[in-house]
Amino acid sequence: MGRLSVEGDRQIYFERYAGGPGKRRTVVLSHGWGMGCRVWDDTVARLVDAGHPVVIYDHRCCGQSDKDFADVSIEALGADLAALCEHLELDGPVLNGWSLGGAVVVDAAIRLGGNLGGLVLTGGATPRYTQGEGFPHGGQAADVAATVAALRADRVGFLKSLYFDGVFAKDVGEDVKDWCWRIALQASTGADASLGALAQLDQRTAMADFSCPALVAIGGQDGVVAPEIGRHAAGCLANAELVEFEDCGHAVFLEDAERYHGVLLDFLAGAAS
Repeated sequence: MGRLSVEGDRQIYFERYAGGPGKRRTVVLSHGWGMGCRVWDDTVARLVDAGHPVVIYDHRCCGQSDKDFADVSIEALGADLAALCEHLELDGPVLNGWSLGGAVVVDAAIRLGGNLGGLVLTGGATPRYTQGEGFPHGGQAADVAATVAALRADRVGFLKSLYFDGVFAKDVGEDVKDWCWRIALQASTGADASLGALAQLDQRTAMADFSCPALVAIGGQDGVVAPEIGRHAAGCLANAELVEFEDCGHAVFLEDAERYHGVLLDFLAGAAS
C-alpha cells in the first residue's frame, strides 16, 4: 500500500499487487462515485490468481484518501490516475473504470496517450451521463443536481437506499448491500461535486480517437447508468467489444461475478497479444 501526493500535501491511497510469472498487463481498477477500492476485492483476487498485477486506489475524498481536496472534478480524478500510473512506472496498463470511474479512466487514458494497453468500461458513466445534442440517452442535468441535493439532505438514508434498492437488479444478498453501503459512508461530502460534474461531461470526441482494445460491460437492467449509454460508448470506440449482462443492474462484477471475470480475463488475454 502507499500514498501519492496529488494536490499540495493532499494524498490519494493506493495498493499494488504483484502478478505471477510471465508478462501480463497490469490492471488498474477505478471505483464508482463515492465508493472505495475495497469494492474491487473480489476482482483483485481473481486477477491476481490469474497472474495479473493489479493496482487499486481511492479517489479524492473517498476511502482512505484524504478528504479535504479542493478540486474533485473528473479532470482532477483522471490526472490523479495518470499520475499514479506514471509514479508506479506502469508499462501499457489496462484501465478499468466502474460507473463514474469509467469517466475517470477515459480522462486518464487521454493523458497516458500511447502508454495504454486497454480500456474497460464497467457500467461506465461515459461518454455522457446526461442528454445533449446528438445524445438522447440518460437523464437531464437538472436530475443530477437534484440527486446531489437529496444526498446532502440525508446522506446516510440516500446511500442506504442507493445500495439496498437502486444498484442491484439481481439478488446479491443483504451482506453485500450492507458492505457496499458501509464503503460508501467512508467518503466525505467533498466527493459530491464529482457526481455533480457528470452533468456537463462529454467525452465523445476523445473516445473516438482511442485505438486501444476496449471492453464495454453493461447491465441490461442498470437503473443508475442507462444501458444505452454503454452501447453508445462501444460505438464511439474504434476497437471495442460490447458485452451485455441482460439480468444485471449497475454492478455486473458483483451480480454475475463468474461471467464478468471470465469475460474480463479473456479480454486481457487478447489485449496482451
